[in-house]
Amino acid sequence: MLTKIILVGTVPEAGPRAVRWDLAWPLLLPEAVGDVPAGHGQAVVPLARWFWEAMGRLAGRLKPDGPEAVWCVVPPLTPAAEDLVIRLASFWSDVVLDHRQGPRTDNCWRPPLVNVLGAGQPTAAEERLWEAYGPDELARYAMPLLGVGRAFMRVEVLPPHSATARLHSHSAVDEYYLVLAGRALLRMGSHEVEVGPGSLIGKPTGPDLTSHLVASLGEGVTVLDIEVWPDREFRTKDIVAYPDQREVLWRGEGWRGAHVLSALGSSDDLIQHYDDGYARQDDGSWRPRDIPGTEPRKPD
Repeated sequence: MLTKIILVGTVPEAGPRAVRWDLAWPLLLPEAVGDVPAGHGQAVVPLARWFWEAMGRLAGRLKPDGPEAVWCVVPPLTPAAEDLVIRLASFWSDVVLDHRQGPRTDNCWRPPLVNVLGAGQPTAAEERLWEAYGPDELARYAMPLLGVGRAFMRVEVLPPHSATARLHSHSAVDEYYLVLAGRALLRMGSHEVEVGPGSLIGKPTGPDLTSHLVASLGEGVTVLDIEVWPDREFRTKDIVAYPDQREVLWRGEGWRGAHVLSALGSSDDLIQHYDDGYARQDDGSWRPRDIPGTEPRKPD
């Protein structure tokens, strides 16, 4: 059974299964109800994630007990917002109907396509999902137009003398760069390599390998940045190390902290004195402490 998705402007009187965009939008994107804010693609992600999870409870292509139709109650939509809603709905059904102006039979299903080379005429939502980081430095978010999964993708346009990000590593995220245009310097670990159009760079998690791309060869560069998470976006707890700045960032649900990289130490002392009572100091030293169930640690 394949559920139909129907867009309406008000709650149907019959009380069918409804997904309330009209209630979620003011909560998750209050500054742009019924719209996709221009120049900040990440702002749309929480709203898209909410819809994805709401549909996961109601529908699915292998859900034989799904309802015949799921009604999406939407606020008044701009063309960009309508493009976003219909694109996301199109993942969940091959039939997406728009009944906001009365019942219609034409199917407005749309394919999950984004041209990373910038070719062709961008759709209304694609035009809005640009984010400016500085003069001539832009990022175009392919998410959530390609769905809300475990991959994060954006196209970055870098002017000369800028970089894709800090030199960094991830503890739980695989990252890949595809150079679409221009030449850049790849800093990876202690190495530097020149890369150009068609270069696909891998940085899977495990070795804590650091990398980034620097537009230091006298020209701008366009890069497709791809991150693959074990779970959707920031549900994953990920440790990001920045060796140039000597910093470590903990990020994920329930995590948001930074510390100096040099404070990391071996776990040998912790294991050896696991059952002793002590408190670690900021400089890595320790002092005895009365902790229930332990004896205060004695000098080594």
